[in-house]
Amino acid sequence: MKNFLIDLLAFAALFSSVLVITSKNPVIAVIFLISVFVNAAGYLILLGIGFIGISYIIVYVGAIAVLFLFVIMLLNIKLTDILETSHQYTKNLPLAFSIGILFIYEIYTIIPFPIDNVSFISYLLNLINVLNGLLLNSNLNLDNVVHIAINPTIADTALTPFTQIEAIGQGLYTYGASWLIIISIILLLAMVAPIFITKPRKISNKLNNLTPLKGLNNKEFDSKFNKIGGKRYFHSSPIVKSALQSFVQN
Repeated sequence: MKNFLIDLLAFAALFSSVLVITSKNPVIAVIFLISVFVNAAGYLILLGIGFIGISYIIVYVGAIAVLFLFVIMLLNIKLTDILETSHQYTKNLPLAFSIGILFIYEIYTIIPFPIDNVSFISYLLNLINVLNGLLLNSNLNLDNVVHIAINPTIADTALTPFTQIEAIGQGLYTYGASWLIIISIILLLAMVAPIFITKPRKISNKLNNLTPLKGLNNKEFDSKFNKIGGKRYFHSSPIVKSALQSFVQN
């Protein structure tokens, strides 16, 4: 019975994840995303990893997914616009699924050996080991770290004397230390990039460049607007140009 529930939760999580990317309504997609987290949490709890399962429910379902749901519900999104744009994303889904299956098949047929046996990766790991020994005076061998990281059964047998939370910390900061640093850098980039994207731009000086455009007709306005570099500062759509022209005239 337990094995049946584990398989059922795994299938439900995969099915819900497919519905997340195929749902045309974003609110329904977030609800299916919550279903993915709940099924994954139940799957982990039945496997005996209760701490991570409870963390899934507390962190993802209790905070992130609910935040997504409220943000989407606060946005004024028309269903007709969603139906028009979603068709462009879902019409190529069978082709994407076929390409994904072929890609996975090629990976498993072309690389029939562990990743740490690749010559380039082995050379890179040896170089890091040398630099680590020279600069930090450390004896850490990254070959063993990568070998254990891509062979989870070795890490599982090595962590049997610890409790569950101790085993997570032991594996996270020893066998998976290099991967933890890489993930931390990726998360840092994900935090810094929105700050630069949403940074307000100073347009006061740019608006001052529009003062010579007062009293001009449409043709002269377009000519002067392009000459002073208006395309670099503002969008060149007719709506924006007409709004700027009315602003200058007033």
